[in-house]
Amino acid sequence: MVLEIYLFVDPLNRHCYDAEKTIERISQKLNKQISVRFVTMLNIKILHNFSKNKQLSHLDQNLPYDAILDFKAASFQGKKFGRRFLMDLQKELLINEEPYTDELVYKLAERNGLDVDMFKEDRRSDLAEKMFRCDQRVVHEMAIDDPSTTVLFNSDVDDCGIRIKDFDYNSLFGFCAKSLGSAAHFEEASRKPAKPIKAPYPKTNLRFN
Repeated sequence: MVLEIYLFVDPLNRHCYDAEKTIERISQKLNKQISVRFVTMLNIKILHNFSKNKQLSHLDQNLPYDAILDFKAASFQGKKFGRRFLMDLQKELLINEEPYTDELVYKLAERNGLDVDMFKEDRRSDLAEKMFRCDQRVVHEMAIDDPSTTVLFNSDVDDCGIRIKDFDYNSLFGFCAKSLGSAAHFEEASRKPAKPIKAPYPKTNLRFN
C-alpha cells in the first residue's frame, strides 16, 4: 500500500514553504509508503499577492514564473532533487532575503547534487515550460483554489482522493499513518468528509501527464 500526496505550492509563499517541510517530515517518517509530488501554482491571485507583499518587494516581478521553471528543471533529475532544490531556494529568498540571481541558483543546484550543466540547459527550456503548463492543468482538474492544499490518494482505494487544507504535522501524520494501516479508514474518510477533510472526488476524472 502506498499513499500518494500531491501538495500544491506557490514557490514564493512562506506558508507553502512550511507545508512543504511538514510533508517532507511525514515522507521521511513513513519512508517508502509515501509518494510525494509538489505541483506548482501560478494565477492572477498569486501574482497580485506577490506584488503587494512588502517583504518580497526586493524580488523581481517575474520571479514566481522563473522559480517554477527552475524547480521543474531540477525535478528532471529526480523528484527528490527538485523538492530539495525548491526548498533551499525558498529558504534563501523568503527566510534569508537573498536576491534572486543566476549565481545563487547555480550554487543551490550544485549544493543539492544536480548536474549543473544539464540544469542550466533545462531551466528555460521548452520542456520546463510544458511541464509548468501540465501543473496548471492538474490545478484546474483538481479544482484547487489555494496554495498549501494537499490531495491524498491511497493505492488500495481506486475510486477517490481526499483534499485537505489547513493541516499541521500531527493531524496529517496521524491521518496518513491510519490510512496506510487500513484502506477502509481512507475510504470511509473520503465518503464521509470530516475535519480536516474538505472534499473527496473521483481520481478517475484526473489526468497527470
